[in-house]
Amino acid sequence: MPKKSKETPPEAAGEQFVKVARADDTNPDAREHGTEETRAMLQGKNRTHFEGLGDAWAVLTGQNPAAIMPQVAGTVLHAGGTRPAWQWKRGGRDHVLMAWPKDQPARASVLMAGEEGGKLVPVSVAPLLEGLPNDLTVEKVHPWESGLGANVAVSMIEGKNPMWFFDPLYGRDHDDLTPGVTHTFLLAGLAYGLRKALLDEVTITQGPRFEAYAEAWLAENPGKARLDVPPLKVEVAGRHLIMPGRRFCEYQLRAVIEEVQDCRLEKMPLKILYLSFPFETREPMRLALYVSQMTLGDFEPEKGQEVDAYVWLQARIIDIDQGPQQ
Repeated sequence: MPKKSKETPPEAAGEQFVKVARADDTNPDAREHGTEETRAMLQGKNRTHFEGLGDAWAVLTGQNPAAIMPQVAGTVLHAGGTRPAWQWKRGGRDHVLMAWPKDQPARASVLMAGEEGGKLVPVSVAPLLEGLPNDLTVEKVHPWESGLGANVAVSMIEGKNPMWFFDPLYGRDHDDLTPGVTHTFLLAGLAYGLRKALLDEVTITQGPRFEAYAEAWLAENPGKARLDVPPLKVEVAGRHLIMPGRRFCEYQLRAVIEEVQDCRLEKMPLKILYLSFPFETREPMRLALYVSQMTLGDFEPEKGQEVDAYVWLQARIIDIDQGPQQ
């Protein structure tokens, strides 16, 4: 489980935290912290597999995806390139992933497919975000009905809740995504929302730590009932959290920015925030988080800042061939 240190609260891996604001905070998430619906969401329950990329494209481009996708696909096919690691054969069909631009970590990609040896046609357009290497163990795979992508669940600590991400190269990775097998994945995120961290504490309302606290509180307060036990509040300043979002592959994060880098997707400026999530018994999880200008607004992230974010995760098995596009 994550380190019991300033960086990580003791039960982060159990995903049993509910946000609590200061008394003067009007954050609606804080007002609803006691509801069953919110508790269920933060435990990873009632999530759905959303099989679409419209939200990601809307956040990246700041435009209606339906209107801009033909232009994006046309640019990739005209000016983009591919790599041997982005080509594969399956079921008598050839597949080639084209991506553009070649000199930026954030790319637009077009998957081309067709009968082996025949003409290839575009079948999907997906963001391709260069991530950071993490050794993760496959647990489950949820292929999209279209067959052009999949949501993949991986674990970092045995027995803990898995983490889900979208694999844009699922067709290539298909045979290697075997439950129980560990691979090096390139992990990246796209921020749907980002702000300077506002909350000073979270409250634990269930789980082993809360039960121990409740037992001690009842012993100190004779005559009180189990329902009288107040929530257990934990300071989170300077700590790292990752909690399930509304849908699989989406998460709420709290972390300290370790580095900020600028990049572009054509004329659209992006920032990459480098984050890490420490653990006791393994290397930290490292995440490259891409943030568009639309998401940033007037906020200017800096190294050392604590941020809250709502993100969509993407990853693929590391490319064997790291050469330039052709």
